[in-house]
Amino acid sequence: MNAQNYEQNMKKLFFGAIFIFGSANLMAQCNPDAQSIDSWYNWAKSWQNSAVDYFPISIGDEIIIGDSIHAQMSSEYVLDKKYAKQDYLDKIVKRLIANTKRKGIPYKIHVIDDSKTLNAFSIAGGHLYVTKKMVDYTTTEDELAFIIGHEIAHVDNRHGVRKVQQSMVGQSLFGEYGTLAANVSLLLTQPFGQIDEYESDREGAALVNKSGYDVRKGLRFFKTMSSQENYSTIEKMIRTHPYSAERYTCLEDFITNTLHK
Repeated sequence: MNAQNYEQNMKKLFFGAIFIFGSANLMAQCNPDAQSIDSWYNWAKSWQNSAVDYFPISIGDEIIIGDSIHAQMSSEYVLDKKYAKQDYLDKIVKRLIANTKRKGIPYKIHVIDDSKTLNAFSIAGGHLYVTKKMVDYTTTEDELAFIIGHEIAHVDNRHGVRKVQQSMVGQSLFGEYGTLAANVSLLLTQPFGQIDEYESDREGAALVNKSGYDVRKGLRFFKTMSSQENYSTIEKMIRTHPYSAERYTCLEDFITNTLHK
């Protein structure tokens, strides 16, 4: 085996280990101490991020990818393109993105015509989605800004684009089986979403605060949602989102001790 082949095989071994390593199902906390398994879990996540970042995606490419995903989303969800509160939502987004870290992302918020489901999410490239139910559920502009700010934080911290990078890792390592391997990995690494959620909770709260909103009013959402959830350790290990009670506790601590609000 020549030196070049050896180096290529070692790289594949390294990235393959990170790719599989990132599939471990462990619980996440917002502030893990150094001795807990959650600390190891965050360490594993940082290594996974380092691995996928060997397959960089420019902002321009991220936007193209996001637009492609959005086209698919438009066929799966009914979007209300004449929503009565669209200008209201656009105003909130404009105010928030003035304080994002990554510039050049053309953020756009879309309203899903669903009055029964509480949901909001985002994808790479700046596309934000919120159901009518979510808009109506919030009681103040500050609370709605908190929800939207959380989704912007996902994009600003490259959570969505790293999912795309994971697919690139899979294709590089496994060739024609790459797409299948990547999809399996994305399924198995769902708990890593808990770490991303905690990060977006903090970064979103900081963004909302910096934009002049009352960040504490966003806590109402998690406090209300927590009363509707029953905690299960087993379910905790496979959830993409932490329990609302945990998120409330972590955000309360962050807002008090870091944002000093």
